[in-house]
Amino acid sequence: MQFVKLTHSVLRELKLKGYNILRSTSKLTNEDPTWMPDTVDLVAFFDLGSIEIERISIPMEELHLLVIDDALKNIRNEDLIGSVWVE
Repeated sequence: MQFVKLTHSVLRELKLKGYNILRSTSKLTNEDPTWMPDTVDLVAFFDLGSIEIERISIPMEELHLLVIDDALKNIRNEDLIGSVWVE
């Protein structure tokens, strides 16, 4: 297991393994976050009343979160930042 640069190719591999989000303990101000792949129920996860959204939405303390499908569709490969933990 190791950290690798985040790219579309890596995102596609993670998606094939069943992951749908990347979480980071890095704050939004960090320009080189480290990511951990995860799988969540996206509908429940993004319910505005959810405990998870409340937990990561502390003003000025927000953490990086990346939805894999969204990143593949809307973020250019060269604009992806950070490194992701892969097996």
